[in-house]
Amino acid sequence: MISREEAIEMIHENIDTENLKNHMFAVAQIMKRLAEELDEDEEKWELLGLVHDLDYEQTKDDPEKHALKSAEMVEGKVPEDILRAIKAHNHEHTGVEPKNDMEYAIHAADAVSGLIVATALVMPNSKLEEARPESVEKKFDDSSFAKNIDRDRILYYEKLGLERDEFLELSLKALQEIDEKLGL
Repeated sequence: MISREEAIEMIHENIDTENLKNHMFAVAQIMKRLAEELDEDEEKWELLGLVHDLDYEQTKDDPEKHALKSAEMVEGKVPEDILRAIKAHNHEHTGVEPKNDMEYAIHAADAVSGLIVATALVMPNSKLEEARPESVEKKFDDSSFAKNIDRDRILYYEKLGLERDEFLELSLKALQEIDEKLGL
């Protein structure tokens, strides 16, 4: 299995957009904290978060290929369950339905990271430290806020046995831990 540092190197080699890089770092951090909470392999879950969108700039106009290309890029470098989870995070196009906690987690983490960042950006100083779990919860319920964020994907936290307030707080705290790296 490649190291965290090797995954980050792959991000820098394949992704030009800073916001997309930050998204991948954010998802990885949430995945790491979810693994810790669920007594799973933190290193593996974080690695999945780092590499899940490696192909996004190449496939953004061809959603049927998104995730398949990422999996191809890391094939032989990560365990099979990470490859499957990468494909499952775009199950609508890959046909690989999520079926375990790691796959449910990547769905929820992928979507909630965007909701949390959007929430932080509307705070007075646009900082993650200003956001509170209640703020994120209100924005979750406001369908006119950050319309592009699929709340149904966030709901995969339920399959992990977590309550909404618990999941949102865990995810927010995870991103607050790396706020400087994210520039927020």
